[in-house]
Amino acid sequence: MVGLGQASGLRLAADVVLTLDDADRVYRPGVVDVVDGRITWVGPRADAPPSATPELGVGGLLMPGLVNTHGHTPMTLLRGSGDGLPLHRWLRESIWPREAQLTDEDVYWGMLLGVDELLRSGVTTSCEMYLHNRALAAAVLDAGIRCVITPGIFDLPGGGPESSWESFLDAAGALHADLHDGDGLVQVGLGPHSAYAIPAEGLRATAKVARELNALVHVHVAETADEGRRIGNSHGCSAPELLARLGVLDGPVLAAHSVWLGPGDFDLYVAHDVAVAHCPQSNGKLGSGVARVTEMLARGIRVGLGTDGPASNDNLDLWEEMRLAPLLARGVAANATAMTARQALRLATRGGAEALGLDTGRLEPGRPADLIRLELADSMFTPALNLEELLAHLVWSASSRQVTDVWVAGRRLVTEGRCTSVDAAEARGEVTRRAHRLFEAALRGG
Repeated sequence: MVGLGQASGLRLAADVVLTLDDADRVYRPGVVDVVDGRITWVGPRADAPPSATPELGVGGLLMPGLVNTHGHTPMTLLRGSGDGLPLHRWLRESIWPREAQLTDEDVYWGMLLGVDELLRSGVTTSCEMYLHNRALAAAVLDAGIRCVITPGIFDLPGGGPESSWESFLDAAGALHADLHDGDGLVQVGLGPHSAYAIPAEGLRATAKVARELNALVHVHVAETADEGRRIGNSHGCSAPELLARLGVLDGPVLAAHSVWLGPGDFDLYVAHDVAVAHCPQSNGKLGSGVARVTEMLARGIRVGLGTDGPASNDNLDLWEEMRLAPLLARGVAANATAMTARQALRLATRGGAEALGLDTGRLEPGRPADLIRLELADSMFTPALNLEELLAHLVWSASSRQVTDVWVAGRRLVTEGRCTSVDAAEARGEVTRRAHRLFEAALRGG
């Protein structure tokens, strides 16, 4: 592995600094000062205060790092599995049989390879729901990305007694006690899979532990119409109503997908301040539908963007989600004003941070120095005659290919397009070898 350097004093000077603060300030040219992993000053180059720190002239555009609010990143091991199957068949026939065979080492390498992909596409924070979470955390800390880890809690078919919701809940509580750091790179919540994959008593127990820890609950909700029918037939209500009845919505909650919400469900989200992880590409690939994001935003619901896993997307490029979200919003509404480029940028940055309860996602003094550089000397940004055109180019024309450099907590993890904290060739080899084993084991039935 490539070691991480220590965060220290840093002054970055760029042609453009896009803050995404409350006033949407843009400085051309601008400077960002960093000390001990946090931003201490941001503003016009001409007004920069005296500093003993050498200035690094990076040129290009600096902006907040992207925030991925819903991921299962170690599923790089399962990329491409079960293509063409609807969600419930995809899980039961293709995904869960392989996941029952996972080891700690598998998840470590799957996460490490995924982090390389996330960082190179400009993602500086990811919220993860998966298995073998101590190994996942080890990969996060080795690679240096910021992460909210929400260990999956459900009954994993074929996984044995140690893969029951009770065992997963106990392990999640222990992980929170050992690793949760409100001001550090790793925060720990709880990840009850869904209202259909964990029984009512499991949801009640998870809600109780979450309240005791004041931990984020990250749960799949109303992802498909079939899920709604199943919950309705068995419980006589919608998935959000069931979660509310069982106390799951009584603390901080991130509801992934939220595609099939009824009018009463929107009211529940508002009343309980439920945040949403919008995953347009995964929902499209699995044929799940299109979430009504503009209605959520109009109701004051916090919304961020998520890639979902690399087996249901099949990439971890949040830039693509940032483009697809407004395209779908405008197309469904038949209204070109349904979502602006500025709103899409906010969903991918500060919107995601707010959905996770983090103070990242904007460039302001006191906030973590999670930022990315984009190359402006590119046809994608030509011409950019004014600020609005530049913002439009970021959403409609640019892509992760323009991301050249990435800093997390002031540490430079991507330089000239290469992730320096991950040996990508080694990780690719490990994931390929382990993916073969998982595939063959699933064919044999374990």
